[in-house]
Parts: sequence; structure tokens; C-alpha cells
Amino acid sequence: MISRRQVADLNKNMQAFKKKNAQIVVIGNGPEHFITPFREDTGYKGPLFTDPALETYKILEFKKGLGTVLGLSPLKAGIRALSSGYLQKGIQGPPLQQGGVLVVGPGNIAHYVYRSQKAGDHPPAQELIQACAV
Repeated sequence: MISRRQVADLNKNMQAFKKKNAQIVVIGNGPEHFITPFREDTGYKGPLFTDPALETYKILEFKKGLGTVLGLSPLKAGIRALSSGYLQKGIQGPPLQQGGVLVVGPGNIAHYVYRSQKAGDHPPAQELIQACAV
């Protein structure tokens, strides 16, 4: 539910990313059959992939573990997602796996890397839009 809210927020800013000549690519970690419902819930129409084996997450050294979902911060993020209408619809991927955000290019250079420390720990869309100005 928290990642749905993040992608929906990015989707709302799609025009700003396009003005920066940037393309958003989403990589989830759930089974492939969750892609269509995820698109329907978020409105996201861009490139969307899934990596249930978590190879991408391992390469990028994204955090995983019980400590990433416990505490006040993840609880608040869950409540914000619920109050925005993003309900948990069953476990759709490893719940202890956190994600992150990269801004890559021009070229094969990562100009911005953000690794979520806790569930719901996402950079604001405006920060990502600014990172695309590099």
C-alpha cells in the first residue's frame, strides 16, 4: 500500500518529469500477476517491471529486515497510505524488502541514489524532479 502511494504521487508529477526529459521506470518485487492491479490502483502507465528474485534490490543494496517495518515512522506511512485510499490487498512481495530511487543519466551515471531505510521512507517527488536537472 505504501509503494502504491509513492508511485501514484510520482504519476501525478509525470508532466514535470517529462519537461526534464526524464522517464520513470518502476521495478516492484511481487509476482507478475500483480502488475495489472498495481497499474489500476496507481494510474501509472509507464514502464513497470517486477523482480520477485530481488536481484535488482541486492545489486543496489536496498535494505531488508524486520527493523525496516517496525516503529512509528512505518506506522505513520501506513496510516497516510490508508487515508489516501491505498489499501493493503494481501502481501504482494516480500514485506521486509525496502526499495529506493535512482536518477540515471544522461549516460550510465547515477546522479541520485536514495535507499529507503524504513517502510514509507521515500524522497519527495520535487526532490526527484530537481535531481533530473543534472
